[in-house]
Amino acid sequence: ALMPESWRHHIGQQVEATLVDGAKPCAESAGTAALGRIFGRLAEGGDLPATSIAVYAIPMTNAFAVPGERVIITHRLITEAETPEEVAGVLAHELGQARHRHSESQIVRALGLQLAIAILTGGGGNDLVSSMAGLSAILTYSREAETEADEFAGRQLIAAGIDPQGLKDFFKRLLDEEKRLGGSDSTLGKALSTHPATAERIAHIPAMPEGVTSRTVLDEASWNDLKNICG
Repeated sequence: ALMPESWRHHIGQQVEATLVDGAKPCAESAGTAALGRIFGRLAEGGDLPATSIAVYAIPMTNAFAVPGERVIITHRLITEAETPEEVAGVLAHELGQARHRHSESQIVRALGLQLAIAILTGGGGNDLVSSMAGLSAILTYSREAETEADEFAGRQLIAAGIDPQGLKDFFKRLLDEEKRLGGSDSTLGKALSTHPATAERIAHIPAMPEGVTSRTVLDEASWNDLKNICG
């Protein structure tokens, strides 16, 4: 089941506010332009959902798609990424989540349409979204949903001439971070454990086809601009 457009954006705002928990938004103009160039490169691989992208100064390596076709990227993900291809790979995966509206479908499936109505009408739904149980239910995608987003990312990256190895490299780093965080009590730390990058998923990310040459996503100056998007 899918939500009406007005519901989608309203609920997305609630989920985003809970995830970022007052963190500083990062929007330095040169960095924002560089991020836009990555989106533009991905768009060369075919139509993408009309997604807005926000970066926040959150000290954790991750990204999320929330209802309303919006993707949240943590600044630490950008600063710890070794190449712009890693950022492009993560963004492609989250755009896959946005394309298939996994987060809103998960809300309806896990928490029921009653939650959406409660939020829209100013009832107790906002409290449920901001609770850990509500957030985990929203962000815990099924294996099928994660596979769908991974497959979308692989196709989009290859079609855009971007090496999917960047997505593999990010997932490997995320696995290491999940192990390191272990029993983190933070909201985002717990959310991280609901968004797993398994060895099986890493193994299924495609390689560039033989005879197809990848192109650099960003030049060095733009990459540095993106790294400094928080100022």
